Amino acid sequence: MSPENSVRYELLAEKWLNGTITPEEAQEYANWYLANQEKTVDIPAAFAASREEQHDRILERLHKSMGEPGKTAPLIHRVHFMRRSGWWAAAAIILLLGAGAYFWSNKPAQPVAVAKTPVQKDILPGSNKAVLTLAGGQTILLDSAANGTLTTQGGAQVIKQDDGQLAYTNDKTGKEAPLIYNTLSTPRGGQYRLTLPDGTDVWLNAASSITYPTTFTGRDRSVSITGEVYFEVAKDKSKPFHVKVNDMSVTVLGTHFNINAYDNEKNVKTTLLEGSVEVSREGDAKTIQPGQQAQVSAAGGSPIRVVSDVNTGQVVAWKNGYFDFRDADLPAVMRQLERWYNIQVTYKGEVPDYAFRGKLQRNLNLSQMLRILDETEVKYKLEGRTLTVRP
Repeated sequence: MSPENSVRYELLAEKWLNGTITPEEAQEYANWYLANQEKTVDIPAAFAASREEQHDRILERLHKSMGEPGKTAPLIHRVHFMRRSGWWAAAAIILLLGAGAYFWSNKPAQPVAVAKTPVQKDILPGSNKAVLTLAGGQTILLDSAANGTLTTQGGAQVIKQDDGQLAYTNDKTGKEAPLIYNTLSTPRGGQYRLTLPDGTDVWLNAASSITYPTTFTGRDRSVSITGEVYFEVAKDKSKPFHVKVNDMSVTVLGTHFNINAYDNEKNVKTTLLEGSVEVSREGDAKTIQPGQQAQVSAAGGSPIRVVSDVNTGQVVAWKNGYFDFRDADLPAVMRQLERWYNIQVTYKGEVPDYAFRGKLQRNLNLSQMLRILDETEVKYKLEGRTLTVRP
């Protein structure tokens, strides 16, 4: 870089940070930085902290400079897309501004073209929706039920709290209650949070369920699940906590862990964030530590595999309101979108070989997600709730 250019971009960097940069200078600065971020260049002193930190500063300043007083600030995300063959790669900073989307890349920034699909009613993201099935088979739609006590089950009051969470409060009479079970299930496009009678907190992802007793009696605490569920188990050394999923069992005393057991995933994955758990199946058992993941083939017939150094933040991104597509291929991304937006994804011809990286909030409408696909050159057609991906 010439001394003149170095001085120029140091000046622009200073303007970024103090908020005096003009839109034209902001464009020049962003184009220069993004065009050179993967190259070995003489970065001026103002960029010295780190490219990642500078990227975040750019995003923060863009966020402030493009927001309008009295309106909700734009949502900002960074996503990378790579074709595995190596023939093509792109990196984009995505600014989602209400119904519009803008992409900043190593090409001049410009508005994204109108979606390639015919205009139709937009599909909203998932929300807090679940069905509670009581011991007698009656069902309660929790998203439409009023807050407060819903019913009494086996000596426990079932309460829908003000924040939409479901909780069980044990009867204080001291009477021994009968052992009965309830089931909480979420549809595609739904999620829900539950506090079990022992104080264990449970988060259900879309298309998931948990069956549990309304009071925990005896020497252990046992529940069964389908889909994806995150647990923060209340500590009780006298009563181990057991989670059953298909023919696998997870045993803990008190810990934080996530189980992904969707039918259309190759493996059942148990990821530990805190404490210690034992995963067992057909005589095979493995104890895992925080940051490890036990993988069990959904098809059966293979031993439990333990993977270390797992990115636990990525595993529980769904619980925290994000999609984390790090190193995910196109089918893996589409399976998540199917569950969250309640759509059906089909493929016509060969499945495009993409690898995705990045994080996106789960509160985006489907149209906003599809604009991102536009940038990756994925071809698709949306008809109703069927998304067809073409080569």
